[in-house]
Amino acid sequence: MSKIYIESKIQIEKNFYTIIELAKILKISRISVFKRVRQGSIVGQKLGRNFVIMKKDIDLKKLMEIVKHN
Repeated sequence: MSKIYIESKIQIEKNFYTIIELAKILKISRISVFKRVRQGSIVGQKLGRNFVIMKKDIDLKKLMEIVKHN
């Protein structure tokens, strides 16, 4: 008797960015994002050993303009 395996494709939508994800979006280094979180110019929350940036707390378009000019 053969077994049939069905892959279920569940897509989970996250409501936050990691430092690395935001760095890729902004096209800057993860260290730069980390520094901005530590300085308070990007609002981040500590989650275990890492920081996360809630999507509701940032305006990506505005943030991209600020990063572009610095």
